[in-house]
Amino acid sequence: MLLEFEVENFRSFADPMTFSMIASSDKSHADHLINVEGSKDLMMRSASIYGANASGKSNLVMAIGMLQTMVLRSHLAQLGEPIPFFPNRFGKPGGNTRYRVAFLSDGVEYEYAVRHDAVRILEESLYHYPRNRKAIIFERIAGQDLRAPQDNGSLRAIAEKTLPNALLLSKAVQDNHAMAIPAFRWFQERLMVVLNINSLVVEERALARMQQDERFRSFLLKALSMADIGIVDVRGKIVHMDQEELGRMPPEIQEQMRGMVNGKIEHWRRLEIKTIHQARDDDGAPVQVEMDFHGEESLGTQKVFAVVSLILEAMEAGRVLVMDEMDLHLHPLIARFLVEMMNDPEQNRGNAQFVFTTHNTNLIDLDLFRRDQIWFVEKDEGGRTRLYSLSDFNVRKDLRVQKAYELGRFGAIPFVRGGKVVE
Repeated sequence: MLLEFEVENFRSFADPMTFSMIASSDKSHADHLINVEGSKDLMMRSASIYGANASGKSNLVMAIGMLQTMVLRSHLAQLGEPIPFFPNRFGKPGGNTRYRVAFLSDGVEYEYAVRHDAVRILEESLYHYPRNRKAIIFERIAGQDLRAPQDNGSLRAIAEKTLPNALLLSKAVQDNHAMAIPAFRWFQERLMVVLNINSLVVEERALARMQQDERFRSFLLKALSMADIGIVDVRGKIVHMDQEELGRMPPEIQEQMRGMVNGKIEHWRRLEIKTIHQARDDDGAPVQVEMDFHGEESLGTQKVFAVVSLILEAMEAGRVLVMDEMDLHLHPLIARFLVEMMNDPEQNRGNAQFVFTTHNTNLIDLDLFRRDQIWFVEKDEGGRTRLYSLSDFNVRKDLRVQKAYELGRFGAIPFVRGGKVVE
């Protein structure tokens, strides 16, 4: 369960900005909230993020994904290997990036923070709140001793072996340190960050789940039917490609694939997916028509398949799903259908959470969201992203918030100058 995420000096985020899934005092849509043992706060089931193009929406998703990647893979770092570092380019040169995330894992609240530059971890801390009281698991500052009051000496020994460019949390889990494992598992098992929804990985994952879990397959096909895209079945397989098949592809595609799989031919693969549509022939008799998923289905249909599969998987496991441009290529009514599914406690019984960026202003609706479920990002004149919520404004319950947003009342919209481009 995600509580808060804070980022500083990452891409367009220069100043510290905090995104929160903790509910405000708003009394509307109480069924959109989750009451979880281990936290005194109520959490929201979903949140939408709006803003103009290049305002920083994707950067927020990328920041969450970057922290997750660092936690899961930092122990693999070699001595002297640079840390992925993307500071704000519009401010003063130098500086360092900081992430902080608060979350619930196994009924206990945790807070994890990292500060780093391109070559070393400058600060790292992990706290937990057993019985709602803050307690240190560890605090690590470059050039200073480790602070770990509950440690019996084993964590200190691990810290002494941790490279300056590696995270102690990652290294401690590799050494099977019990106090680090619950926090690490949240990043590994509960957090899903998706920047490219129409990807081979997402489709392959959905296909595997459909083949392994009949219940998941039934729900996915039912959702596709309810979305009115005419699909009654989906079949597919993974095809491993040989050198001959690869050779028939354009050179630029071959080069892209080599970059994706480190040049190992045995890992080159593609998905062969067929969709089955129910139709009628010229005599009115029912027939089934098979179509190639990638070659004949629209981008919208491909997107619905990917998004619904991710939502169902998150609901089943109670995960936090963070998606960039969730409803790109989707009809507004389908996007609304998906949001209603996220917010419905009878369907979302696993208390999954959904965070997504969107340009769909039809979803800025107080009949669909609470005020604290609607977020905005906006760049100032210095190129720095500001992050804020609709709940920061004094908004009447009967206000047409979509119209107010489009008129610029809440900011976070592009100011497009009129005039002729071609004269």
